[in-house]
Amino acid sequence: MRLTYCNPFFVLFTLVGLTQATIITNDTSILKNAPYEYIIIGGGTTALAVANRLSVNHSVLVVERGPDLVNDEIINDPFDYGMPSPCFLQVDLTPQLGSNGTRILPFTHGSCLGGGSSINAMIGSRPTFAGMSAVEALGNPGWGWNDFLPFMQKSETFHPPNPSQLAGGANYLAVVHGFEGPVEVSFSQPFLAPAFQNAAKNTTQTIFNGAVALSPDMGDGFSGGHYSSYYFHIHFNETLQVDRRSSSAWSYLYPQTQQRPGLTVLTGHLVDTILTSHGTDGNITATGVLVEPISGGTALTFNASREVVLSAGALYSPTILQRSGIGNATFLQTLGIKSILDLPGVGANFQDQTLLTNVSFPLSPSANTTNITAGGLNLLGLVITHPTAIDTLGPNGTITMDSMLRNISAEHALSVGGVVNAEAFTTHATLTADAYQIDHPFIEIFYTPGAKVLEVWAQSILPLSRGTVRINTTDPSADPVIDAQYFTTEVDIEVMVAAARRISSIAVTPPFSDLLTPTALEESGVPQVGATDEEVRQWVLSTYTPGIHAIASNSMMPRELGGVVSPQLLVYGTSNLRIADASIVPLSVFPHTTLGLYGVAEKAADMILQAAENT
Repeated sequence: MRLTYCNPFFVLFTLVGLTQATIITNDTSILKNAPYEYIIIGGGTTALAVANRLSVNHSVLVVERGPDLVNDEIINDPFDYGMPSPCFLQVDLTPQLGSNGTRILPFTHGSCLGGGSSINAMIGSRPTFAGMSAVEALGNPGWGWNDFLPFMQKSETFHPPNPSQLAGGANYLAVVHGFEGPVEVSFSQPFLAPAFQNAAKNTTQTIFNGAVALSPDMGDGFSGGHYSSYYFHIHFNETLQVDRRSSSAWSYLYPQTQQRPGLTVLTGHLVDTILTSHGTDGNITATGVLVEPISGGTALTFNASREVVLSAGALYSPTILQRSGIGNATFLQTLGIKSILDLPGVGANFQDQTLLTNVSFPLSPSANTTNITAGGLNLLGLVITHPTAIDTLGPNGTITMDSMLRNISAEHALSVGGVVNAEAFTTHATLTADAYQIDHPFIEIFYTPGAKVLEVWAQSILPLSRGTVRINTTDPSADPVIDAQYFTTEVDIEVMVAAARRISSIAVTPPFSDLLTPTALEESGVPQVGATDEEVRQWVLSTYTPGIHAIASNSMMPRELGGVVSPQLLVYGTSNLRIADASIVPLSVFPHTTLGLYGVAEKAADMILQAAENT
């Protein structure tokens, strides 16, 4: 049993016997049998944040399937991003659309304390005013930007750039940040590759004809039409004199200041089902969870006296509901599962962005300097660009895109179960069109230096294709069947064709092109600037990768549209079962999910604590 921690990388202290410490263990024999007030299913990004806030004055049990990797240097060192770690798990998606039929694509997810925040690229992205307006307009009062921003601020300790970072191109607006929260956010120290960043910014301005401007802070809610140097959820460790990852575990769980005597974290265990009973009000009441060791063994029951909070992420939260008899009743019957609550939206509406990542431009030998290569240090996306639809497509293209969205057919999405009815799909399409009209980012382009190549990647932000997450067995150790349905709407293909064309332009436009070899575009395999639409389309379909920003499989929206949770995050038809993770985000308005999800967690905890005060 490990009780509490200080800081990583050989400066780890185990304080055995410290009575005020959080308990982290994989041994159920030491856990108390009395009911916990709250049980949180999952130990990832949002789960640990919610647990931290609830356990200040309440007893909380967290159940996480993965291990405690407090000493894993691959996780703790932000420059080791992408290296193998026990936290990195992959599951193959069902066959997805490719240029010559179908492709099998692996989907990575985090399985350890901290979840995705322990393995992601740490990009400090936030949703926008336009994006949160769309979420609110979907039937979620209290979730607009002005209501949501305080919860993002509550989670954050932002470290303003120092004079050296400011000189290199960093910038910020203090009014939109928080300075007393658990999650530390900062620019890299030292500020990486300033000459590279400057070239990326100047070329961005050129290829968008000056329409995309330098942002004072890409987290201010108005990143559409802007570019900037980016900050990350990292912090500078004064003892070690190096940057460290600010994961959910290293923000809300391990530090001395975050120890909670009421918090118990059980690792290495799966939640099989949520235990329920029928309440006197006609709703379902969650009474506890059935838990199994990941290595096999005897199942155990833990009871909750107040609430069960499901926070296992967009891949696993719907599967736990389905095994528990909550979901599409007709589908559950095919697996022999008794339906206790018919919610067809469980596992539907699944969304993920797409990435163009196989883009590396060979570096010119004359440009091989630390100010350009960052000395081999690797942080993804030192410069980020968020052009709007009109920036990317021009006036005529934007009008065409708007028409495509507002007149789209729901036939395919309905046929694969991606939505529960046509109204849900057309409502999402209309809200997407509205968001583009009020400066929501259309695509994201990010620039990353390397020792021998310079990378320029692109990402969709608001995909319209809708997929599913479903179980095909009642075995809790089995991975779900995940069907992202990438590019099953023409809108999504058009977005990424436009993104690919901008990547090509960047490679031949100075000053960025001055850093590359003369034949860099040809060597990269990216279509030439004058390529036909069909050539670009085929390249996109043959090279795209998952965005790994899975959301919406238990969407927060009206039940009649296939929603699973209310704006209070209560599962419809239940009195005390909430969901607080990426699966509730109904539209893909977080270009990168983590910092926005901390806002979801803080807002969820606030709602739960308010409910406790009223009982």
